[in-house]
Amino acid sequence: MQSLKLMAAGDIWLQTMNGQHPFEKVLHALRDKDLLFGNLETTLSERGERAEKHHVISAPPRAAQYLLDAGFDVVSIANNHSADLGVEGFSDTLTALETRGILPLGGSMVQDRQEPVIVERKGISVGFAGYTTGRFSSAHGFTVNRLIEEDILADIAFLTGRCDHIVISLHWGTEMAYYPSPRQIRLAHRLVDAGATLILGHHPHTMQAIERYRGGLIAYSLGMFQFDPHWPHNLSREAFILSVDLRGGGVIGEHEITPLIVDDDYVPHLVEGSRGEEIRAFVDEISRPVSGGRITWARWFEEIAPAYMKMNLESYRYRIRRGGPLPFLEMGVWLCTPFCLGCYVGLARRALRPMLLQGARTLGEEPGS
Repeated sequence: MQSLKLMAAGDIWLQTMNGQHPFEKVLHALRDKDLLFGNLETTLSERGERAEKHHVISAPPRAAQYLLDAGFDVVSIANNHSADLGVEGFSDTLTALETRGILPLGGSMVQDRQEPVIVERKGISVGFAGYTTGRFSSAHGFTVNRLIEEDILADIAFLTGRCDHIVISLHWGTEMAYYPSPRQIRLAHRLVDAGATLILGHHPHTMQAIERYRGGLIAYSLGMFQFDPHWPHNLSREAFILSVDLRGGGVIGEHEITPLIVDDDYVPHLVEGSRGEEIRAFVDEISRPVSGGRITWARWFEEIAPAYMKMNLESYRYRIRRGGPLPFLEMGVWLCTPFCLGCYVGLARRALRPMLLQGARTLGEEPGS
């Protein structure tokens, strides 16, 4: 059966610490592909209005050449840094990609959301659509596709029958979390039920589960690929490249991961031997609870609460220093939201966990004492 190899990588910045080619250590591994996807977590511009936010990410437009050198065919621009330099920055990003023949996914310089696109390789057609959480207004002269279930289902319906595979790119989830939320898992399942073949998630900057579900494949987070490993609150510099065998008729064949380590210069390296096997084993470990339906809200809040609260409190401190009383009031409202209340419970559960485990061990010892 005819097939094509799709390779997918996570977050990409295109900046390095000492002017290195950001992909120089992995170029040879990326050659073995028919389609290469990545999440472009940066604006490619040196102009535009800087967003009012703590972390603004950009790289010069010429850095898009690195993507071409590596063989990227499709990159998502639907993420929380797409608008970091306003309409001018967004326009420059599109131009830098399109002039090099790289397909930008999930955003456009029109009022309506970008429609799905279809790419064909080796006689197999693949439809792509990309979305992000967050609020973006088309009033600024460009549109970033928002993660709205009804829109995604409409785009899947549009692609159904027009291509062999439907690939959905989702910039979603909670940063620094190793597990998707129960809500994400349910949404991913609904998208596969509707006809999506492959879901490629990103945003948390961590690796997350890979799940086989009813003929589809879900990578909840591809993690970092070429990014700052010291990014605030990053838990790990480990990552992977996902390779998927796409066959005719919408059949997903085998998939595999290629382990990576991102060095202090923001450059990814392939990892082999025992370290590589440790990364593979870790991905298997965090995938089992998801595939087994064991991710509850209680467990999820317990896992994500420390990094989430710390990261957002630091962001509010930055905004308060710049904006004064209004961000302070906003922080007060945020601290009372149901999500934060869930985090408080999660933090309490984490604090109590050692005592509960010790109590369980003590009870287990009593019969033999």
